Amino acid sequence: MTSAGGTTRNCVKCGRSIAFDANVCPYCGHDYRAVMAGPAAAPHEKGMLSLVGGIMILISGITGLAIGGLLLAINTSDLDQFGLGSISGVGDTIHNILMVCGAIFIILGLIAVVGGYFGVRRQHFGLVILGGVLGLFTIGPYGLASLLALVGLILVAVAKKDFD
Repeated sequence: MTSAGGTTRNCVKCGRSIAFDANVCPYCGHDYRAVMAGPAAAPHEKGMLSLVGGIMILISGITGLAIGGLLLAINTSDLDQFGLGSISGVGDTIHNILMVCGAIFIILGLIAVVGGYFGVRRQHFGLVILGGVLGLFTIGPYGLASLLALVGLILVAVAKKDFD
């Protein structure tokens, strides 16, 4: 390739034809004067920590959804077998409390599931952290869901560099 002023080359960034002796591409501004300090860094390989952490947060969220569904499914008549339905007003109050708690668990579980999903995909680090933090409140049997969320949160935080 030749031109009136000499040879040309294609810019490595935008691909347009520029003068061979140009220090800066006039189209995209790529600077050819910048000297690399050494060989180009190898691309970062994504480890398993972020994947395992995302799965743990996802399981915590699913547990929160299940607990919320169970709380929403409890009827006032189910409370009679514990002697709470015979006391006037107590059965309705407990039922209302269970409904509110069930809705809260469902909301927390949904956000934790979304966070776990993005943790598995290694995207949106902040959303994964939010899902892990809210997954701590899903409790679960023997506190297992909270423990899973905590370990998952730690693994994701340690593997932050794996996220896009």
